[in-house]
Amino acid sequence: MKSRTVVASMLVVLLAAPSIAAAQSTTNRPPPGPVGRMTQQQESWRFESEDMRRENAMTVEEAEAEYGAERVALANRVQALIDEGKCREARALANEAGERQMALRVRQTCRSR
Repeated sequence: MKSRTVVASMLVVLLAAPSIAAAQSTTNRPPPGPVGRMTQQQESWRFESEDMRRENAMTVEEAEAEYGAERVALANRVQALIDEGKCREARALANEAGERQMALRVRQTCRSR
């Protein structure tokens, strides 16, 4: 009987420990900055990285050379379906073509919209 009480009290202490640690860790952190606003440095980094992405993007010819014209055409058809809001059809098209990674990406993209 005594061992049950000891086990029960240890269980209560173990279950309470994470919440105590979480409460203590939040008091040591500085308060967050304004929500939804970026600093000037973050804003400039965003535009610089967007410019870099555009400069480094593949041309259609480079994409066809690396991945094949059929796969690029499939990606364009899938993207058109996504743009029309037909995510199920886009995912089915990618799956039928055997492009599991493309289908996964469709699912992730459509979920975030």
